[in-house]
Amino acid sequence: MNNSNFENFIEYNTAENSVNVPFGRTAEYYLKNHPLLKNIRLKSQSQKKTPELVKEGIITIERVEGAVDFIEWRTKTGQTKSTNRIDDIVKLTEKGEELVKQIEAGVKKDKLCWSWVMYCAEDGNSCQYECGGIGKCIEGCQNEALPNNLKNYNDMHLCKVRIISEVYLSKIDRPCPLKIKVLNSHLPSNVLTTHTPQINRLSLTRQVRDNIIINRRADHKTTKNIKAKMLASYNGANEEDLREALRNQKELCEDKKLYRFLVRDDRQTKENAGPLTILHYLVNEILKPKGNVLYYQQPNLSSSETSSERFYQLTLSNQLWLKNAQRYGKYCIGVDSKYDLNSDHAPVLAVVTENDAGFGTPLVFGLSNKENNWTTSIALKLLKNNILCNDSNCEHKWYYEDLPNEKGFQRITECAKNHNWILLIRIALAFKIVGRSRSIELAKELGPLYSEFINSLDITQELKNRTPDISKTVKDLYNNWICNEWILSFIDAGRILENPSIMHIMTTNNYTERLNRTIESQYSGTRTVVNFIERLYGIQLLRENLTDKCGNLRFEAGLATIFDMQTIEQESQATHIASDKLRRINHGRLLFLLDYVKCTGIDDYFYVKKGNNPFALESPYNNELIWLDKYNLNLLILLHNKLMEQHLNKIPNYLEHSEYYLINIKTGECTCFDYVWNGPFRDVCKHCHAVSIFKESIGVSDLLLFKQEVKKELVQYFKNKQRVLPAESKNLVIYNGNVEAAYSEIIDLYKTHGISIFKSYSRPNENNKDPFQPVKLDYHKGNNGAPLKSSANPRKPSRILKTTERNISPSEQTRSTKRI
Repeated sequence: MNNSNFENFIEYNTAENSVNVPFGRTAEYYLKNHPLLKNIRLKSQSQKKTPELVKEGIITIERVEGAVDFIEWRTKTGQTKSTNRIDDIVKLTEKGEELVKQIEAGVKKDKLCWSWVMYCAEDGNSCQYECGGIGKCIEGCQNEALPNNLKNYNDMHLCKVRIISEVYLSKIDRPCPLKIKVLNSHLPSNVLTTHTPQINRLSLTRQVRDNIIINRRADHKTTKNIKAKMLASYNGANEEDLREALRNQKELCEDKKLYRFLVRDDRQTKENAGPLTILHYLVNEILKPKGNVLYYQQPNLSSSETSSERFYQLTLSNQLWLKNAQRYGKYCIGVDSKYDLNSDHAPVLAVVTENDAGFGTPLVFGLSNKENNWTTSIALKLLKNNILCNDSNCEHKWYYEDLPNEKGFQRITECAKNHNWILLIRIALAFKIVGRSRSIELAKELGPLYSEFINSLDITQELKNRTPDISKTVKDLYNNWICNEWILSFIDAGRILENPSIMHIMTTNNYTERLNRTIESQYSGTRTVVNFIERLYGIQLLRENLTDKCGNLRFEAGLATIFDMQTIEQESQATHIASDKLRRINHGRLLFLLDYVKCTGIDDYFYVKKGNNPFALESPYNNELIWLDKYNLNLLILLHNKLMEQHLNKIPNYLEHSEYYLINIKTGECTCFDYVWNGPFRDVCKHCHAVSIFKESIGVSDLLLFKQEVKKELVQYFKNKQRVLPAESKNLVIYNGNVEAAYSEIIDLYKTHGISIFKSYSRPNENNKDPFQPVKLDYHKGNNGAPLKSSANPRKPSRILKTTERNISPSEQTRSTKRI
């Protein structure tokens, strides 16, 4: 039965201010949509009368079709019991039918077979208590001194709202036997305060929970897969609708709550038209009317090779992403391309930024046939030309205009000229060295240093010949874009990048790579360019027996809807600190407590003593430690010397302190190799964190108390690291000891093992094993599907233009299949 039909089965009793509904889902539908019960979480007392009549054999309880969210257990007497649900179905036994006949004849008195009281859980301290207080007990209330002002879990003291449901034996066989009455209100009518509940616990309806569990148990779907199904009905919803749905908590919930719900339950799968033809239809008929297309251009192969008209370009976004660019992307964005999100190997450009909670959020996706200065600059220009202004009264009107070559169109936002959007951009440029299977990320300062660095490397002439093109790409982007600085990194990974499995690119700031991993995890089956766009916006074309037209549409939750909901959820979350940042902060705390920091006598410059492992670096790819040998050291020393030049004039006696690193606290620069390797874009190095704490300590009145607080935070960090370890692997001195004992143990470990004590531990697998698993049967991974692809797959040329050059229509394209 569809939700739209439930309303037809509700009988309204105006005189009694109640309703009668049939057994099943209708009861929950009524409670979910009642104005007084929206945006609140309900708790319930124990169900009365029903267990007694079940025990006497008068009635039986059946579950509604599809119900799986309940718990069953067996008592000591062998009786099977289970949790109650509002959508349970009561049926008479033969004994019960005889009793009803006697009741109807007047021989026996009618009995209640269902009597259940549900009540408001009072989330958010916004309801009137039974004692009369609003949000808290009045003075002298007997519950005032109790924890949470409750005598027990089922105490109804926190709100006066009650939902009474009852069924009499004589009415069980009627069409609407279940009587529901909602009593009282959350606040008295004379109070000016608005009822604003804040649901902190899971409050999904039983029907939604059933669907979640079925998807989990039957299809082994992950949290993100299930969340995508939950969001299916919200495709195309605006920001207000998404906020309201999340606030209501009846059909949607945060990812953390969904994940915990799944963990709790764990413990108890022939296109007749070419993909580009379908994509063209999607762009013009579906995405363009919604304003999701910022730029669309068909390639003009007759144009010059140095013209932007020669390249295919599709730039996509939505209204919330453009608003996020205005909110969070004013100063810094990350840009990266990925080639293996589609079978045509067309580069997908992702532009992301960091929101206030510390999470990455997308701004633009670009699809092109080649990654170069033209396609990248087009995506960034169109992003800039469509950034929404910050005027809350503005309607942010937009329109489309055709390109001069009549090969496409672009979106123009009228209010985009009213903002001042000058930002810092980081772009990861990866180049493949054919002769040695390496990638190099370039470059912090192109020009003399770049040429010097390239010439110093023992590489093939092919890469050196690429230098003008690389320089031109960055130069053109710089001239065509209003950025005030480029931050890129020189990296020759030496020993690590000899391994081709990690030969791809080291991402701009981890956000683009995480975004790509999210797309890949949601992305299965045929991987054409059109499938990527369909998955992004939750649009799937029914392409069976297609000829000229692309058929009807079927909608499901798209990645854009998932990203939008994550952005809204994260607005209320505390700032998230990534594990690698937290590791550097606490390493800095340790260096401060060891008195490794001292002043230079010059403003903004400080010394930090070198440790026992000055040549150990932290890889931005997998956060593993890299021990530099002489070969790698010689490659990085050029950058180190270049960095030193601008500081030696200000610190002339630095060479006398060779056992110290030099830090500029104002710019975040450090002379350590870790800074040279990673750069300051995402986070400063551990030495800079140590200097920041040292500088803060200079102005405090009680230095000993300040150090003690820093020590507590450091010890708490290591205690948290111990929590994920099994009991036999825990360091009990750190885990159970006081601050001083734990700190002494940390110092001893640091002296013995160095910076490796900050390495992250992985949480062991806590999933329950199959109780019927034979002892000698080893666990092994199934061979379902293809093996995971390495992130270092070679970049193959895009096939978007191949058929065009041969004058073959997209509908005649064929695909070759490699059999393994």
